[in-house]
Amino acid sequence: MARRRSRTPTDHRQEIFPGMEPEQTGDGLAGLARLHRIPAAAPNTPGSFGCAARVAGLVSHCLDAARTRRNQTRTMVAARMSELTGETITESMLNAMTAESHIGHRFPLQWAGALAEATGCYDLHAFLAEQVGGLMLIGEAALDARLGQVRRQRRQLETEERRLIRLTGGGRG
Repeated sequence: MARRRSRTPTDHRQEIFPGMEPEQTGDGLAGLARLHRIPAAAPNTPGSFGCAARVAGLVSHCLDAARTRRNQTRTMVAARMSELTGETITESMLNAMTAESHIGHRFPLQWAGALAEATGCYDLHAFLAEQVGGLMLIGEAALDARLGQVRRQRRQLETEERRLIRLTGGGRG
């Protein structure tokens, strides 16, 4: 019987960037910037942040993802969200908030975390981050990004150290 090896950060990057060689994914945000466009905030023109239909569509997508990936009904998701928030959330409420025919029914932002936890879908959060020019990373991907940031800062500090050593005549002092 073959021994199963533990997951590595490279494995995680391969999941995020399928088909990319490990050296192509880079380290953290620098690698992400090379592979994908850096998100730009939505233009701050009148109506540019009007996203009710998009939010409703993303909530619906997350509910569908829970059904296909986790075999969870909307009733099950609503029950879990109720448990997590301490508020009463029903299937009919979720249906009304995601139906194009129910204008004015909005998905409350305070339920977004519970939706993600109940469905395993983070697309709504990713969309909100992109609205303001951000990028959402979860778990190991967030740690990989932070590691990339630390490495970049270390390189900058080493460059500054070399410059100061040259200015002081070789590091006397």
